[in-house]
Amino acid sequence: MTSIEWYNTTNVDDQKIGMKKKQILIGSLFFLTAFFLAQSVVFEAAVPFSVPFWAIIRTKYREYAKFVLFGSLAGCFFLGFGQVFILALQIVMYECIMRFRYWQLPQSIAVSLAVLLVQIMWQGVMYQGLPPVLVQFYVGCEAALALIMTLFMQVLFVNSYEWFTSHWTYEKLGSGLVVFAAMLTGMQAVVISYFSLPIFLLQLFICFGALVGSVPLATVIGAVLGTLIGIAKLSFTGMLSVATLTGLCAGMGAKGGRFGVAIGSILPSVFFLFYDATLPLDSVYFTSIAIGSILFLTIPKKYSDRVRDKLFPQREEILLARQNWLTEHVTYKLEHFQHFVQFMKELVFDRFMTAPVEAAKEVSPMNTCLSCFRYEHCWGAKNNGMDKLVTDWFHMKGVGKESAIHRVEEQIRYKCVKSTKIFEELDTELYRERINGQYFHGKKMIALQLRDMSNHLNQLIAEMKEDTISFVSVEKEIAERLKDANIECFQLDVLSNKPGARKIVCALAPARVNWEEDTTLAERMILPILYEIFDEPFEIEKVIACEIPFRHVQICFRSAISFEVEYDIYSMSKDATLYSGDSHALFQLHPGLFAILLSDGMGQNKEAQHESRKLIHLMRECLNYNMNPETAMHTLHYVMSLKQQDDMYATLDFALVDLQHGDLWSWKAGGMSTYILRGKEVLKVESNAAPVGFLSISTVEAEKRKLKAGDVILMHSDGLFSSVDDWDEQEETFLAFAQQVASTNKTIQEKLTTIMQSFQGYFEIEDDCTVLMLEVTHVVPTWAVFRPTQYSMSNSS
Repeated sequence: MTSIEWYNTTNVDDQKIGMKKKQILIGSLFFLTAFFLAQSVVFEAAVPFSVPFWAIIRTKYREYAKFVLFGSLAGCFFLGFGQVFILALQIVMYECIMRFRYWQLPQSIAVSLAVLLVQIMWQGVMYQGLPPVLVQFYVGCEAALALIMTLFMQVLFVNSYEWFTSHWTYEKLGSGLVVFAAMLTGMQAVVISYFSLPIFLLQLFICFGALVGSVPLATVIGAVLGTLIGIAKLSFTGMLSVATLTGLCAGMGAKGGRFGVAIGSILPSVFFLFYDATLPLDSVYFTSIAIGSILFLTIPKKYSDRVRDKLFPQREEILLARQNWLTEHVTYKLEHFQHFVQFMKELVFDRFMTAPVEAAKEVSPMNTCLSCFRYEHCWGAKNNGMDKLVTDWFHMKGVGKESAIHRVEEQIRYKCVKSTKIFEELDTELYRERINGQYFHGKKMIALQLRDMSNHLNQLIAEMKEDTISFVSVEKEIAERLKDANIECFQLDVLSNKPGARKIVCALAPARVNWEEDTTLAERMILPILYEIFDEPFEIEKVIACEIPFRHVQICFRSAISFEVEYDIYSMSKDATLYSGDSHALFQLHPGLFAILLSDGMGQNKEAQHESRKLIHLMRECLNYNMNPETAMHTLHYVMSLKQQDDMYATLDFALVDLQHGDLWSWKAGGMSTYILRGKEVLKVESNAAPVGFLSISTVEAEKRKLKAGDVILMHSDGLFSSVDDWDEQEETFLAFAQQVASTNKTIQEKLTTIMQSFQGYFEIEDDCTVLMLEVTHVVPTWAVFRPTQYSMSNSS
């Protein structure tokens, strides 16, 4: 075992030991509470507090139910064996009432009814008939007090996570005082020499309340505890005045610190010692309050601060923490924006300054033809196709294929007697179009860049003003929807709110029944709620069972991906050389967006390879800086045109696949057609835009297609089809083989290999060639019983 493994094992063992100690400590507290509540006798006859405590703990803290059961039975044992038997019968009766499936009663009513029925039967047996009126009164009081105490305990003993996440309200504080007062009445017999446990705890709580909440809280604690203790004992109601005045004086002395509180809490007892001789203010009482005051002075300050934050949260500290977070968040966004601006500066302006464009000599186009004696023969009524040849020349110049350009130029020389002059004018016209396109692209590029920068800035301003509460508003909306569905989610965090890449963490109470798993509630109720709120599917990423600081389950939800893409690449260079003018890249921008880049540099040498790879790299950089794809295409058009090399440009076929909604977005700059095979149907995505860096055509528009499961996407460079053979015939043959193979059950690697081998059996590939094949399928969970086959998906489409 390595040192790291030993450390990890030791750390896990230490955590288990710590959790075990924590469970034993909490169980012991519940045992003592149940013990004293079982000994709490009201009106010197009724014992109404054990069953309510059992009912609450049995429901909300099931793992500690055994501690409560043993503590209650042990406490009743000191009241008599008969009281132990009565308590056992009441607990059994309560369980029977709660498990009765045809009649579901509220918990408080069930507790009261269980106490009432058992006492009626027990007293009827004891008196062999109708018991006396006074006994009936005590039975009714016990049932009523059990109902009231259950309501108080429901407010106090909330779910374990709320002890750490929620602030204490006055209702919860009052319920805690009522339960504590009931415990104090059960401690009356705990007197050791001159020390009385209930008087000691009463003094300690009043002083601590004065330190935390000053006069109001200390007075309330003294008045409530004094009243309930006096009523329970039916005597010494004068202690109400002592406890209330003790709380008032202790709160008034809070300005003097701990010593002021301690001294102020003792003065009322000294006053009533001389004022009222009927009160039990003896040596036991004064010894107990003195010990309580001394122990109060030793309580660490961190505990009082923690309780004060729970009861009276400091809003100023919360606002300060939020302001610090906002400052850090905005600083990060500003730095990211500065990097983006620096990237734009290096990409465009610095390169623009080092690559000036030479001025063009203005020559009227086709002047040679106007002055030629064969003008009518070439351009007039006897047109012999010169206009078509000129059009083809411009088109082939845009595509950049040297063999096609050479073929068109030979045809022009065959028909024109002044071909040299014509080519000069055509080159001039082409150059002029490039300059005009460059000017247009420059303006459009700057406009698009400014739009993106404006979007960045607007987003920054929006985050400064609203994003500090946007997550809060989203979390609040989700929390309200979960609350309406009666789902106990005590903490909810939206880690990411980006469409398609959202991430939400919910902290839930663990499953309470044996047949229910921790993910059952999330799968059946929370996932549909998230889909309604965000209008996108979600999935459970992971589930973590936590024991610290209390037992709960953390469930992480993320945006679900409806589709997945499997792809393969076929690439070859001309004459099997080391350098290919084609470059490609396939990657995920985020889990819901898949990017495809295919570039073809002009030529088959090292320079063409460098040009296409550089174009791919720049496009990825633009996307990483969240640049809009349209802006990125126009920017690269402009940047690649500002070069000193002649006729060095590259095509770019760029596509985004939305894996969440099943959409294909395509941008083409000189790229070949993209084919979508859907069963027997073939969809083509085409564009007339010029290659990147060639600005005769200055628009790059996006094409959108809806995808379905089972679709096959084919993208290729122009080297796939030969310039010698008929283009349409090659395309039909390639698609025929692709459709034939796509419907088989082979892997995508086998499919693409089979397609290319079959195609090369008919036509020879004479140039650099790259073919990308992507297959879109539904994401099927691993637990799904039904898994669609390729055959069923193709038929359904």
